[in-house]
Amino acid sequence: MNPHYISLFLAYTTAAVCWFLFNTFIVKDLWNKTINFTPKKPYLEFIFALITVVIILAIGQLYSNDLLIPNNSSNNFVDGLNQFLIFCPTLGLILLRKQSLETVWLPKNNIPLRLLIGLSLAFIALVVYWLSRKNALPFSDILSNIFHLKNFSHLVQVFMEDITIALIFARLAKWIGFKWSIGLVAFLFAVGHIPSMINNGYSIEEMSSLIFDTGIGVVILTAVSKSKDVWWFFIIHFVLDMTQYYGSI
Repeated sequence: MNPHYISLFLAYTTAAVCWFLFNTFIVKDLWNKTINFTPKKPYLEFIFALITVVIILAIGQLYSNDLLIPNNSSNNFVDGLNQFLIFCPTLGLILLRKQSLETVWLPKNNIPLRLLIGLSLAFIALVVYWLSRKNALPFSDILSNIFHLKNFSHLVQVFMEDITIALIFARLAKWIGFKWSIGLVAFLFAVGHIPSMINNGYSIEEMSSLIFDTGIGVVILTAVSKSKDVWWFFIIHFVLDMTQYYGSI
């Protein structure tokens, strides 16, 4: 069993549990607002979301073949702009449907507090990852490597990826309910990694990690769908995602 995924599961689970504790005992009023999103035809909104994902995957293939903004010098800020372009259909659909950003779990109030909580939980999750990871690098090295401008494009990618997941989940949940949506969206999220894994030459055995991705998705979506807030979560997602590069020897 891959030690990286074991540590990831423990770290994400810890972050989710800590969020529930924050929500229950510390900042009780931060996530109690009900989002007014009651589409007349939820299934149609979900279909629109799926079409958006197909467009995103198509733009991603353009990026893989160097057909977006040229970036011969491997500038991370240019690459960040390319990542935004890949996922911009998510925001495009929101504009076309005249829907609020809250329907992709981007609430407008108390954003600095939400980000601060996310940063705190990311630190806790990273400590759990480090303590449980075999052959982990020194914690100071992990921190300095992850919180570096060289990872700007990955931060953009994670943020846009998370609001795209919120786009799908919020619409599917209105159609079939939250419990079924958690498992299905977690599975779709895992499957969404397949094109990039194929491009990177992953083997069938390595693709078995998608099972862990699905399990992690269920844990996280349980918390994030309750909060309906990407602001606190995407920092955790970014930090733990970067451990695949900087977590161990």
